[in-house]
Amino acid sequence: MAVAILIQFFIAGMSSLTAPDWWDYHKIWISFFQWLVLPLPLLAWFCGKPRIGRLSLASLLIAQIALQYVLVHRALDGRLPIGVGLHAVNGAVMLVVATALTLGWNDA
Repeated sequence: MAVAILIQFFIAGMSSLTAPDWWDYHKIWISFFQWLVLPLPLLAWFCGKPRIGRLSLASLLIAQIALQYVLVHRALDGRLPIGVGLHAVNGAVMLVVATALTLGWNDA
């Protein structure tokens, strides 16, 4: 998941800063990688004890994907102008959460 988010950062950066044609790649990549979060809570549950912290982090990623859609679509239709910036910040927070989940941050 963390690698998928890093790839998405690269594609979004290329789209916004260098070549707007990369926007299509941004949309295509999200259509694949958004589904990576669905099995995470189940996998987190089966990784052994303690489960609650790991399950919480894995479930947080599902909520963050949903928030990504809300933020960007509200920004694009003009109802939340700062939504695009918050979309990027939430992406960075998703990377932190995915990395913490990968590294077993809460297993102690």
